[in-house]
Amino acid sequence: MVVDEGLGVQQLEEKLLVQKIERGIVIDHIAPCKGFLIYNIFNPDPDSTAVVAKNVPSKKYGRKDLVKIEGEYITSSLVNIIGLISPTATINIIAESKVKSKQRVKPPEEVVGVIDCRNPSCMSKGPGSRFSVQLDQKLELSSLRCTQCGYTFYYEDAVKEITHKASSGILVSRSRVQRELLTLLINKGGLRYHQEFKLKSGRVSPYFINVGALNDGESLAKLRWVFASFAAMLLKDGFIEDFEYVFGPAYKGINIASLTCEGLREYYGMNKRFMYDRKEAKTYGDLSMDSSIVGSEYFVEGGRILIVDDTITTGKTKISSIERLESLGKHKVVAVIVAVDRQEMSDEEGLSAVEFLERKLGVKVFSILPASTIYDMIKKELSGEEKDMWVRYYDRYGVVKLSK
Repeated sequence: MVVDEGLGVQQLEEKLLVQKIERGIVIDHIAPCKGFLIYNIFNPDPDSTAVVAKNVPSKKYGRKDLVKIEGEYITSSLVNIIGLISPTATINIIAESKVKSKQRVKPPEEVVGVIDCRNPSCMSKGPGSRFSVQLDQKLELSSLRCTQCGYTFYYEDAVKEITHKASSGILVSRSRVQRELLTLLINKGGLRYHQEFKLKSGRVSPYFINVGALNDGESLAKLRWVFASFAAMLLKDGFIEDFEYVFGPAYKGINIASLTCEGLREYYGMNKRFMYDRKEAKTYGDLSMDSSIVGSEYFVEGGRILIVDDTITTGKTKISSIERLESLGKHKVVAVIVAVDRQEMSDEEGLSAVEFLERKLGVKVFSILPASTIYDMIKKELSGEEKDMWVRYYDRYGVVKLSK
């Protein structure tokens, strides 16, 4: 949606409020004619509600642009890019249809992992690329200088390169990771939802998640990117502590842990070790090494561990995994990351599985795709009867309510 130029402030506000967003971002006070550039860099989901307002009145700046995007999550890299394009911008985080926080951006001193050096002999490329920003009072005369070889991007070329990277999906955001994972699950049969399925818990569900279906080379490469990017995003923005080990509960968590480690090394230059548990304790060979947890011989007391897995329903598997880690000695679980949170009640005191782990065990849990997000993203493909099945299921077992 593009708002007509020349609207009064009151008319503009009325226009913008026609389609409220429950969760997302509003980038205000953008320099005139820079709004579409910032919108294109975010490259939001085509189905999300979005507003780009161009050249609207501003008491402080005379004229400004404004961008509002539903469901987007903003990373520190994107904040830096916004600051580079429009240092006057402010970022409003929306939650439950209200402004949760407001942040004024500023031009970054350095841009990391956003553009590649064009010097063919320079290794400053991909997530490890690093450019210092040489600011000028007139922003368009600024430049970016490679900290490794000195190659210089002038401002206009740097912005073009950033925009190209964004359109190629290289810049990471929560919504982009969610879209990639959902598309992968649907295309490879990892998400099935046109019939009912009996779960291990005995519940009859309108959908079934099977990350084990992602077993070809293409799927594994994408799954590696999804988990590594999500973990790196949480780490970079301070939601989780740094960690030395990635632990995958047997069986499906084993592949995810190894892929996460590989992806963190390949895309983000982070070298982590992975571990996994055995369903049955080892009874042969050197029992002092990895008798119950493979990789434990490399564990250093006090180490920090990230747990990764496919889904969370009641939380019982995660509790068992956390208890198994006690055999390592002193350690800290920094977080649990799962591909899908089914957002259902656990068997403990009416809490969700996530709430139980967070409140009772003090472990942070992050899901790439909550069930409510899956439902919202596929709802238009469901029949009326199928929507009823989802709504009834979550009325009975869910910690969220779904609407048709």
